[in-house]
Amino acid sequence: MKISLCMIVKNEEENIVNCLDCAMKVVDEAIVVDTGSTDKTVDLLNKYSNENKCVKIIHHRWENNFSKARNISMQYATGDWIIILDADERLFADRIKLDSIINNTMEQAFIIPIYNLMNNDNIEVTSVMVRLFKNNKPYYHGAIHEQLNIDNKNCVGKVMESNICKIYHYGYYKSVYDKKNKEKRNMDIIKKQIKIEPNNPFHWYNKGVMEMIGGNYETAIDDFLKCNKLTNKRRYSFHDNLILELIKCMMALKNYNQIISLVNDISKDIYIGKIPDIYYYCGIAYANIEQHDLAIEHFKKAINIGEYEKGVSRYGTGSFLAKIQWSKVLLLQNKKNESIDKLKEAVLDNINVQNVGIEELIVLLKEEKREYEIKRLEQIINNKNTHDTYLDSEFFKNKDNVKNNITTLVENGNLEAAKELILGYEKVVNDDIDIYSIKGVIAMMEGKMDDAEKIFKEGISKDENYFDLLYNIAYLYQYNKQNKLAIAYYEKSLYNTSDKISIDKINDSLNSLYKSN
Repeated sequence: MKISLCMIVKNEEENIVNCLDCAMKVVDEAIVVDTGSTDKTVDLLNKYSNENKCVKIIHHRWENNFSKARNISMQYATGDWIIILDADERLFADRIKLDSIINNTMEQAFIIPIYNLMNNDNIEVTSVMVRLFKNNKPYYHGAIHEQLNIDNKNCVGKVMESNICKIYHYGYYKSVYDKKNKEKRNMDIIKKQIKIEPNNPFHWYNKGVMEMIGGNYETAIDDFLKCNKLTNKRRYSFHDNLILELIKCMMALKNYNQIISLVNDISKDIYIGKIPDIYYYCGIAYANIEQHDLAIEHFKKAINIGEYEKGVSRYGTGSFLAKIQWSKVLLLQNKKNESIDKLKEAVLDNINVQNVGIEELIVLLKEEKREYEIKRLEQIINNKNTHDTYLDSEFFKNKDNVKNNITTLVENGNLEAAKELILGYEKVVNDDIDIYSIKGVIAMMEGKMDDAEKIFKEGISKDENYFDLLYNIAYLYQYNKQNKLAIAYYEKSLYNTSDKISIDKINDSLNSLYKSN
């Protein structure tokens, strides 16, 4: 079976190459529709298509309609199956297992689990969007959050197992989202859709999501409730997410009793009642009104359900996040040792790939004079991070892609976005020596030379022969006119590289410094 990747892009110079590099390991061809990029996207695409004849570039004017652009991309697809991606997403799949499924299925379409990497250690798993489908007269309708039809029928896909195929999505990093002005663009399209179809619940749901992103929680709640009313008790694909977003808005407004009342009602639903998030948030609500036993009861319910990949869920609510909140309640009950044990259980949970909670655990262990446990804890965590985890360690296996993203952001001057991605990366990968070098360069670009020096030196203390660190700190000293230090580090860097271009650059710098001395 042949698989075609279909994409629409605009101003994606930071993402497009890494996205295609990852996806082309899975698909047989790619059709990329550029809708009017003004940055380097087109140049990068042209270069990519010249080197890879399986990548076709189409230019089409943006008409404020995602469906039109998607449908154009699919017109050129020659594969038996089509995969849809955005540039800020990365596709990972076991092609052999994937072929086995699509070669032996009666299904028309599949939902691929998407891991949305947010800020602040937050990963949301969504399994609601059809991304893989048969090339059987497919077409999209709807100007935004477009819906798919196949063979003139509304398409409802089967959820693909994440160990076979998954997507990582980076677009919800706040600085990236703000930079692209997605909020205004999307809201303008949604409001136009509401004018055309004021009784379509999906449009009000989308408006509620955008209001929520903008921090307008009360307006978002009104929109979600209007959406729910317009459904006339009919179940839609976005229904579970509607409820979860409603709960999050209530949480932001500290309407804890409303959350408890809502969860007690919706937990009876045969679908929503299986989502661990509702019990997780209800447990937090109970904790905030000091009903500690009920809080723990709900955290236990979330953990008993476990992680959820059949719809929408915040990653960890069925495991380590619920345990962390349980630990906080135990602390409020003055059960400090029990709290430490529960927090340790959360940190060491194999699903907790980012070791969320480790800082708080170390503080508590020190307070209780249990420092002897800290070294052992670090050993266990390091051992855990070298083995496959719930995510099959895709982040580790493909960490070079993530570092390439960071480097690209730095090279394009998008330092805030780069720093946010570094924060997420460091939660997963401990003490990557490359990151010291990148962070030091960022500090230099920001004019923070003292900070840059400290970062470079910290990295060198961990690997005194690492070329990039030695070269960068030498350049820093040369910039600061500390010539003796610059010479010393350039000379040391010279002994730690065999790259001819680097050697020539270092020799040029040394000759200049020798003359100035």
